Amino acid sequence: MHIAIIGAGLTGMTAAYELQKKSHTVEIFEKEAMPGGLAMGFQNDAWEWPLEKHYHHIFTSDSDIRSLAGEIGVKFRFSRPNTSSYIEGDILQLDSPLRLLMFSKLTIVERLRMAAVLGYLRYISGWQSLEKFTAHEWLQKYLGIRPYKMLWEPLLLGKFGPYYKDISLSWFWARIKARTTKLGYPDHGFQKFADTLAEKIIENGGSIKYKSEVTEIKENCLTIEGSVKDVDAILVTVPNKLFMKLAPELPGEYMDKLQSFKGIGAVNMVLELDAPFLPNDVYWLNICDESFPFLAVVEHTHYVDKFHYNGSCIVYVGNYLPSDHPYFSLSDEELLNTYDSALEKISPGYRAHILSKTVFRVPFAQPIVTQNFSKHILPFQTPLKNVFLANIQQVYPWDRGTNFAVEMGKKVAWYIDSSYEKNA
Repeated sequence: MHIAIIGAGLTGMTAAYELQKKSHTVEIFEKEAMPGGLAMGFQNDAWEWPLEKHYHHIFTSDSDIRSLAGEIGVKFRFSRPNTSSYIEGDILQLDSPLRLLMFSKLTIVERLRMAAVLGYLRYISGWQSLEKFTAHEWLQKYLGIRPYKMLWEPLLLGKFGPYYKDISLSWFWARIKARTTKLGYPDHGFQKFADTLAEKIIENGGSIKYKSEVTEIKENCLTIEGSVKDVDAILVTVPNKLFMKLAPELPGEYMDKLQSFKGIGAVNMVLELDAPFLPNDVYWLNICDESFPFLAVVEHTHYVDKFHYNGSCIVYVGNYLPSDHPYFSLSDEELLNTYDSALEKISPGYRAHILSKTVFRVPFAQPIVTQNFSKHILPFQTPLKNVFLANIQQVYPWDRGTNFAVEMGKKVAWYIDSSYEKNA
C-alpha cells in the first residue's frame, strides 16, 4: 500500500518507519525544511550541537522512544538534574519526597498531607475514575487550600491560562505517575534523533519531501502546490484546525468535533549568556508566582554540558499562552523588556551577560484536557475513506511529549496496517 503522511514530526515518522516494516511504501510531506516537529532544533554556527527550539527531555519511564532510539542507533544519556521552584522570592529544590518533607514554607502537617496525596496518585494505576474531577477542585480539597495555592495553582494557571480550572485530574495524575527524577537527553540533541529516524526511513525506501505543503486532502488523493497525487491511504498528523482547512469535504458533524477541541500555544525565549543564570546548578525552575509573566526558566546547560554550545550558558524562558495573546506579536526585544523585571529578580544583572536571544512561537503546543476527555477523543479513522488522523489531541491520558508522539505513531501504523489487511 502506498501511504502519504502529512508531517515529519515524531508521530508521522514513527508511523512511516513502522509501516515500512509491514512492507508498505511511505511518502512524507513536510512544509518545513527539516524533520522533528515540535522537537525541531536550530544551531548557532559556533555550536557543536543543535538546540531544540522548545526545551525537551525524556524520562526513564519513556519506553517507546527509548526502544525506537535503540533500533535506530541513537544513545540517550540519563542523569538527575536539580528541579526547583521559585516561591515567595526563594529558589527551593522540590523534586523528591525528602525535599517535600523539608519544605519549610508549609507546616509539617501540610507536608505530610501533600506527600500522602501525591503518593496515592503515583500508586494507583487507573485514571478512568479520576477524569470526572477537575485538578483545581480535587487538589484544593485533598491538599488543602494554602498548599494548593502556593505550589500547584500558579503552575496550572501558568500552563493553561483561562482554562486552568477546567483541567481534568487525570491529566495531573499522568504527570505524577509517569515522570521520573532522572531525565534523558540524546547525544547531539533531538534534532539528531529526528534526522537519524528520517535517514532510516529513506534507507528503507521511503521518501521525505521537505518544503512541500499539502493544500488539500480528499479520499485517496492529496494536492501539493497545485499537483494532485493519488495514494492508497493518507495519514494526517497536523493539528485539528489545519486538518479542517485541508479537508473541506469532511462532514459538518465531524468538523464540529474537530473544532470543539481547544489548545494553547507556546512562546519560548532562548537566551545565550556568558555566565550561568540560575544558582546551584538548578536545571528546571517552576515559577510559583502569579505576578511573573512566564511559567518556567530552564537552564539547559545545567543539564547538558555547555562545551557543546561553545561554552555558552543556554537558558529557556518558557510560556504557554493562547494563540491570540499579545506576546505572540511582540518583537524579541519587546518580549525581553516585558520579562526583564521578573528575570532580574531571579538573576540580578543577567542582562549584561546576554550574547544572543531568539524567540520561537507556536500557536498550538498543549491540548486543553477537560473532564471526561476520553469520551471525546476521535478515532484514527476519519469519515473520509482511507484518511487517518493522529495528532496531539489524541494523546490521553498522558501529557504531550516525544515519547507519546512515538507511541501514537506505532499505534496508528498498526491500525492502518490492520485496516488494510481487513479490507484486502
